[in-house]
Formats: sequence, structure tokens, C-alpha cells
Amino acid sequence: MATNQLTNAPAGAVLDVSAPRQGVSDLTGKLSRNLEGITAFFLFLFVIAQPVSIAASHIAYAGAGLAWVLRLALVRRGMLKSSPLDLPILIYLLLCTASTLLSPLPISSWEGMRKVALICLVLVVAHNVANARRAKQLLAVLFLSSLAAVVWAGWNYADGVGLRIHNPQPGTTFYRAGIRDDDVILRVDGRNIEKPQEFLQRVETEPPGKPMQLRVVHGGGIEIMKDAVPINVSLDNMKNVSDLGMQVETDRPARARAFYSHYVTYAAVLQLLGCLVFGLWLSHRGRSPVSSAIFAGLLIAFGIALGMTLTRAAWLAFAFGCVVELCFFLRHWAKTVVLPAILIVAVAGTTLAMHRWRSTGLIDLNDPGTDYRLLMWRDGIKLIEAHPWFGVGMNVVRDDPFRYELQAYKKYGVLLHFHSTPIEIGVELGLLVLGAWMALMAAYWLMLARLVARSRNVDDPFPYGLSLGILGATSAFLASCVVHYDFGDSVVVFLFWFLAGLALALYQQLNAREFKGSAA
Repeated sequence: MATNQLTNAPAGAVLDVSAPRQGVSDLTGKLSRNLEGITAFFLFLFVIAQPVSIAASHIAYAGAGLAWVLRLALVRRGMLKSSPLDLPILIYLLLCTASTLLSPLPISSWEGMRKVALICLVLVVAHNVANARRAKQLLAVLFLSSLAAVVWAGWNYADGVGLRIHNPQPGTTFYRAGIRDDDVILRVDGRNIEKPQEFLQRVETEPPGKPMQLRVVHGGGIEIMKDAVPINVSLDNMKNVSDLGMQVETDRPARARAFYSHYVTYAAVLQLLGCLVFGLWLSHRGRSPVSSAIFAGLLIAFGIALGMTLTRAAWLAFAFGCVVELCFFLRHWAKTVVLPAILIVAVAGTTLAMHRWRSTGLIDLNDPGTDYRLLMWRDGIKLIEAHPWFGVGMNVVRDDPFRYELQAYKKYGVLLHFHSTPIEIGVELGLLVLGAWMALMAAYWLMLARLVARSRNVDDPFPYGLSLGILGATSAFLASCVVHYDFGDSVVVFLFWFLAGLALALYQQLNAREFKGSAA
């Protein structure tokens, strides 16, 4: 009877979690509807901004959350739905708060609580995606915005991102100003510049007495745009362009990053989107040719962009997520043939690609990045042993690195993070929080697995594809977290919790419909 209730549900009602309005006054009801519309507006703004601007994403998240909380204050009854994640989320938040209160640098740690609090996005999305139509609309906008980021990444390759400097001669104007070999000029007088001819023209036409204002990344590292520094160059002593004393050429990114500050962040986002689209393609394949073609096109676009990031962990995590989805999708003997083949091809292809484009192996102990990661892991384990229960506090290592004598910091002079989500959580928040986080992730993964099984027989392929895609995306995220601190990247976590909110909305609605079916 429960299955019949699901399969006979009206179109667009699979995710219906709208709140009852009985007993609400006309004024309160009007305000509630207005706040509901405001929340929806900010959710759409969020999915538009997510691939483009982290600042705009925060604003949209705050706007949606505030509107929803105000609506909760107006309409209390029936607004909140229980879920299997309620208790794990509560325990995780309480233990994070306790660790923050016990931190030796409370101000630094309270700053880290902003990232922890992003988990509330799950509740905002779960209680404000009113039906399947709204979920499809949000995902459509998210995919379009993400495609725009893919196009921008391709444009960066075609048009360039700046000017790379070669062989600046000592004693020349630009050398005295601080320009060195392999530097990249991103902007001239506040304007982006990619063509050498444009730069030479600006040099010739710069007004006398006015210094040329450059935005430069030293050493050629353009992965993080915030590393660019201002340099003012006085051209008064230059008589003509021949006095430039250096060669310039259009610089193209070695690894795609689109609108994001770092290619690893972009890769982590793409692995989530790729797994999501793969699940939707699997469910629509053979049932809706148009939708299947659209999802196949998205999968190809996101796959190409992910390849352009040259991020081995994200490549393998994406393959792992797809294998998890196929494990639930395929039946009988196909699993034993297809799944191992995919993993073998993924590992072999990644190894060859790393040798070809990065001159390194899948695991290369001579690679500085690998060496840095291993040093941070060793020091991280020592810090966990020294501060097992509540850790050293969030951002404390970042703000006071000399306190802990990190070997990677001494060797490379660069302080990043511990390059592993479990180690980072254990160091900063302690083993209690790490245990709570692992329990939360386990509860969430099991909920998704049950959701996939329960939505498989629904007439509309969208709920099954959505749950299957989110299960694969979550599996990929957890796999990459072993060697990356993706859980500390707000951009990635925003998308992760947004997908969790959609999954929770679907889970709650399937529960409600099965309950109605059994009661009938």
C-alpha cells in the first residue's frame, strides 16, 4: 500500500514538505507566505552564487536562514520535521562549542565556528524546498551557473590570465621595482591584461609622472589570486619600449580554477557535481531521452573541467563515487566485472596523466606537496596525542605556528593546514569531536543508502537519481577528505550541505507518504 501511495503521487509532490497554515491568522499567514517567498529567493541566489562568489553565497545563506527563522517564529506548529540526523548534528555542534570554549585562543577558534555553523544550511534547505519542481529548479540553476564557471575556465586557457615575465635585466626600471623572472602581472592600473601588445601600448601611453600600478604574483603561482601584491613602477626614466629590459608573454593557467581561488577547491566542487549528474543520468537513462542527453552533456562538461584541474585525489574520488552509485544501480554479475574495471582504469589513467602533465607519480615521495603533506600528518598525530580530548583549538595553529614547532613549516616556510579532514578535526577539536563527526557522516551515508533503495520504485526517475547522485557525491567527498581538508573549505562545504538538505527533504517526504499509505 505504501508503494502505491508513492507511485501514484501527483507530479511535483515527491519532495513536498510545506508547512500547514491552519489556525494562522490572515496577517500572520500573509507574513508567513512572504517570508517563504523571501527564503526561496535567497536559495536561488545561493545556487547562482555558489560557483561564482563565496561572499555572495554567505549573504544568500544568511538571508535564507534569517527569513526561515522569522517564519518559524510566526508558524511554530508543523514547521520542523524530525530526521535521523538531528541528534548527530546536535552532538557535533555541542562538542565543537565546548572545544572552542576551551581553546587557548578563543577569538581565533570562534572564527572557525562560522564554518561549523554552515551545517545549518541542511535544515534551511530541507524545510524550504517545497516540492520536486522546486528541487529541479534549484538544481537547474546550479547546473547553469556551474556551466558558466566551466566556460570561464576554458576562456582562461584560450585568452590567458595575465602576463608572464622572463629574464628581467638587473638595473632596468621594472627590475628595480621588484619584478623578477617567472612573475605574473595580472592587472595594470586596475584593469586585467592578457596580451603583450596591450602591455607595451600601456607602457608607451602612460602619462609622464604617473607610476604604473601593477598587480603581480611572484614566482608564477596564480593558483591563489589573493597572493597578488601591488607594485608601482615609475616610467620616467624609460625613453621607449626597447628599454623594457624583459620579455613578456600571455600566461595561461597550468590547472583550471574558474572563479575559485584555488584549483583544489574547484576540483572538489566538480567531483560533487559530477557524481550528482552521474546519478541523475543513470536514473533517466532509457526513461527520458531528453533528460538523459542533458545530464550526459553536463557530465561531459564537468568531467572535462575536472580533468583540467589535474588534481589526482579529486579524479580518484570522483571515480570512487561513480563506482558506489553503480554498486547500487547495477545488479548481479555486472558488479563484479564493471566496478573493478572502472577502478583499474581510473588508477592507471591518473598515474599516466600525472607523469605526463605534472611530472610526478600517483604517490611520489619526492614530490614537495607529498612531502609537505606527510610532515603535517606526522606532526598532526603528535598534536592529537598531546591534546586528545578537545584539541588545540580551531585556527590556533594558523595564528600561532611557532608554538607547536611544525616540521613542514620549518622546512618549507609555508603554513597551510594538515591536508586531511580527520587529522585536522582531531588536531583542532579533539577526538570527541572527531568521533561525533564520523558518527554524523556514517548516519548520513546510511540514510542516503536507505533513500536510494526506497526511491528506486517511484515512477518519477528524479528522486531515485537525486538520492543516487548525492550518495555518490558524499562517498567521493569522504574519500577525498582523507588526503584533503575539504571540510574546512567553505565553498565545498556549502555545496555538500546543500545536497544534504535536498536529500533530507526527500527522506522526510517519503516517510510521510509511507505513513499515510500504511494508515490507509
